[in-house]
Amino acid sequence: MLRTLAPTRRLASLLLLTSLACDARVEPQAAASAPRSDPTPVGAPAPTKPVATVAPAPTSDVAFLEFIHVPPGTPPAQAPAPGDRLPMLILIHGLGDRPEDFKHLIDDLPATARVIVPRGLDPVDADGWSWFPIRARSNDVAGLSQGIAAAADRLAALIAELERTRPTSRRVVTGFSQGGMLSFALAVYHPKLLDLAVPVGGWLPPPLWPSTLPASPPKIVALHGEIDVAVKLEPTREAVAHLEKLGWPVTLKPYPEVGHAIPPVIRRELYLQLQRGLEASP
Repeated sequence: MLRTLAPTRRLASLLLLTSLACDARVEPQAAASAPRSDPTPVGAPAPTKPVATVAPAPTSDVAFLEFIHVPPGTPPAQAPAPGDRLPMLILIHGLGDRPEDFKHLIDDLPATARVIVPRGLDPVDADGWSWFPIRARSNDVAGLSQGIAAAADRLAALIAELERTRPTSRRVVTGFSQGGMLSFALAVYHPKLLDLAVPVGGWLPPPLWPSTLPASPPKIVALHGEIDVAVKLEPTREAVAHLEKLGWPVTLKPYPEVGHAIPPVIRRELYLQLQRGLEASP
């Protein structure tokens, strides 16, 4: 059974679709503020034995926020109806964040989409959530990879179920930190579910590197700060190079003087990539 969280309403730009009370607390934040980040660095050596993923379940129990986003300034009369066929945008938050805050990442996105903001699987800190138990700086890269793969499988089940029940034209995923890692993993291990993945400050550990190219791989555009000390750029560069060798349509865009955050320079590129992916012809 799909479980939804209860989001707040942004007048003239958000249309609430569902409101089951899983977590009704909302703390608005400024559109320019960065999501919470995973403060743990990456760089541990990776084992050579591949980590197998778990087959996704037929239904998903991942809680989520859902709303229709339209470009700011759009007249309410021009907003699409809940039953319309729309592109779907999945936003995956990082360690310690929560959907009620992370949804503000796209406040000014100049594109229309049905937005899904899933909640992490485990509570962490006072009011945040985590997608997997092993942090990025752990020497247990195999365990980290298993956690990423398991969470990606549960998210894949959610995406597949949503597509069965919501008229959908395009499927785009983006995420920050842990969410960036999951964006990579979804694109690699569930390519049929996506048209575009835009990981921000994410990484795909070597145990999760694919060995073959799927028939129709989704495009990946990775955005990463060059001075990121939480999820370092070089391991991400190596993962992208491996995907390139397989023939994957993947691009890495590094940003000088940017750490583990989503400043305006990255947000502008993120909006550009999301708009292109959501508005592309099926």
